[in-house]
Amino acid sequence: MSNVFLHELRNAVRSIANRPAFSALVVGVLGAGLACVIFMLTLLNGFVLRPLPFAHPDELLQAGFRDADSGLGNVAPVNSQDLLGIQRHLAATADAAGIARLAVNLSDLDAAQHYNGAYASTNLFRVLGVAPILGRDFSVGDERSGAPPVAMLSYTLWQDRYHGDPSIVGRQIRVNSRPATVIGVMPENFSYPRREVVWLPTTLREGDKADGRSYWVVVRRHAGVDDATVIAALETWFADAAHADPARFRNQQPQIEPLAEMSADRPTRNMLPVLFAAVSMVLLIACANAANLLLTRTLGRSRELALRVALGASRQHLIARVLAESLLLSLIALAVALLLAHVGVRWQIAMMRQSEYFPQWLRFDIDTTLVLFVFGAALFTAIIAGILPALRAGDMAVASRLGEGASGSGDGAFARMSRILVIGEVALSCALLVCVGTLVRGFRTLDHADLGINTGHLLSARVALFTNTYPTAADQLRLYERLADRLRADPDVVDASVGSVLPGTYFNRAYDLLPSGVVPGDGELPNVFAAATDAHFPGAYGARLEQGRFFDSRDRADSERVAVVDRNFATRFGGAEPVLGRRFRLDPRDPDGATVTVVGVIGALTLDTTGIAGQPALLMPLSQNVFRIASVAVRTRGAALAFAPRLNAIMREVDADTPLYWVRDYPAVIASMTVGERSFAKSFGIFGIVALGLATAGLYGVMAFGVDRRTREIGVRRALGAQGRQVLRDVFGRSLLQLGMGLVLGVAAGIAFVRLLSASLLDSPSLRIIASADPLAVLVALGVLVAAAVLATLIPARRALRVDPMVSLRHE
Repeated sequence: MSNVFLHELRNAVRSIANRPAFSALVVGVLGAGLACVIFMLTLLNGFVLRPLPFAHPDELLQAGFRDADSGLGNVAPVNSQDLLGIQRHLAATADAAGIARLAVNLSDLDAAQHYNGAYASTNLFRVLGVAPILGRDFSVGDERSGAPPVAMLSYTLWQDRYHGDPSIVGRQIRVNSRPATVIGVMPENFSYPRREVVWLPTTLREGDKADGRSYWVVVRRHAGVDDATVIAALETWFADAAHADPARFRNQQPQIEPLAEMSADRPTRNMLPVLFAAVSMVLLIACANAANLLLTRTLGRSRELALRVALGASRQHLIARVLAESLLLSLIALAVALLLAHVGVRWQIAMMRQSEYFPQWLRFDIDTTLVLFVFGAALFTAIIAGILPALRAGDMAVASRLGEGASGSGDGAFARMSRILVIGEVALSCALLVCVGTLVRGFRTLDHADLGINTGHLLSARVALFTNTYPTAADQLRLYERLADRLRADPDVVDASVGSVLPGTYFNRAYDLLPSGVVPGDGELPNVFAAATDAHFPGAYGARLEQGRFFDSRDRADSERVAVVDRNFATRFGGAEPVLGRRFRLDPRDPDGATVTVVGVIGALTLDTTGIAGQPALLMPLSQNVFRIASVAVRTRGAALAFAPRLNAIMREVDADTPLYWVRDYPAVIASMTVGERSFAKSFGIFGIVALGLATAGLYGVMAFGVDRRTREIGVRRALGAQGRQVLRDVFGRSLLQLGMGLVLGVAAGIAFVRLLSASLLDSPSLRIIASADPLAVLVALGVLVAAAVLATLIPARRALRVDPMVSLRHE
């Protein structure tokens, strides 16, 4: 059998070379389908399957708590006292470490620059099982009060900023405007928890509630300890903490999950199965297409194969010949697929790295295991695509096929199977296009959402201040005022504002809220998104004051606390009564919760991410609510990004040690909130385009073959006086019947798929607007597929009509 197959493999090489157009079509169809599968499996491998790059990663967990009512979201961070309590209660079963993300300004070289950094408990790297490649790890002495400041650098920062200086250990650098000594460099590609490049030791003290940092807790189980034992110890800590402070832990529950789950948050993990389902549909279309093309190819060779049987060729030889050709085409398609998938993975990585939350240590390589798996998939595809034609070839009846020639307009069961495959391709393509169209419409809605501000000519940036340079709220406020004054004095600036506010983002905090004097019960309280800003918010952001006044010089740190609310707030909490002059309590269960008096109402303002509309918004004066990290908004006379260099220059003039970061125009700000979702949507779009291309190619290939086989019939009809319109009507009738059945099935499948898609996006607030299939998306999908089918049918039909009837009668 092996000698027969090798002989037929050589024949297959000649056959493929003799029919380059057909061979290219099959290779393209299979290559596109396999490329999508390789691409998706590479993402799944990187996000879910590949172990974390730490020692014994199966022992690593993340601990904390989450909302008991919704059950949504990843494990939440804890404060410093929670971290100390967790460390005590878990000491017998696991080692626990904490890390709090930190904005880092390095100003030891010519220009200050912003980086992502973190405060880490001194045992963090030992818990992770990672050691520095240069220098030493943090020690307990580094976290003591009064200890000399030290810093740990990432390999990337060491190479990029300090050019791989071999004497970096012991060198003094300026971190957040204070000197610190470099004690070590972490291994290449290491970063934790996301894309941090500098780590500083944190100071944890019992009873120190002034530490407002949020710590992510990482836990390493002791040998022989299971997850249940660790969660039991965590529940003991949680019960004690909730008893001591029941208001703070209301509706919370302790939670432990594998650390590997932090590589992809819950929305991402929910999206991956949907993407895999989509890519499986593309592969099904590709396999159906290839099988269809090979079926029609084999049917077109009926006389040749029947003649071989008549000359003594065995069924074994015929099957080997067809399978060899299918296998060879599939292997060529695999090589094409690997190249396309490599390009796609590089593009996906570039997309994801636009997000600040993409972990640096994630790897998306097409490794050997994946290649072997896909090689097996290619072999399977070859069998699926070639077995039916091979069986057809082996079962041919010599006499009937020799006599039948090529005159038939159909081929019985196999012709029906070919039509069924076309219907399936159209249905799957239609389902994907409905999803793609719905996603595109959803993102268009997000991009054009009314935030209550004018996003044109609006430049934004972030700035982080530190207590060693700006120790008090008054010091921080003076810096903000100085910066804003310098910006407003620039002739290219219309207005400038500083505050914690950044509409349409998740930087703004949600507060529980009640009218002053109302005692909170045990149930859930209404909430409002709130932020602080200065008096120039309306001019910088283009917001419109509808009632009362905005902030002014009367609103000082020592004056009555006031607020400006939006129209949604006034409608919800004012009702028929005017909201001006009314007092409200923020976080009413907190003894230190602020009470504010409403002095103004502006138009509807979206402070949360753009997918959530109608949420009440409340603004407070920056002078009464100073934040250490703030947003700068500049309304420019010209293009917003063109002013970015000048904005950075003005910041250096105000404080050379404090750089701005995330300098973006406002459309980029909004887009940055949904980088992961947009990457997901673009991948979906690519799959939809590939599916459309495959379906069009399949329709064209099958229709061209069908018309070619009916060339003699068409010639006879033309010779007998049939008009071209009549012939076209007949050809289109058969094509549109298959198309119609496929579209009906596809629309039904697409609507169901969108519902599945909507369920997977519940954890992504920006995309909760995608709840059902968009009617326009359905119509567009139908229109695109109908146009593709008409084109795929019209081209071969018109070519057949141009053939002289006498030539048609002598066909074959």
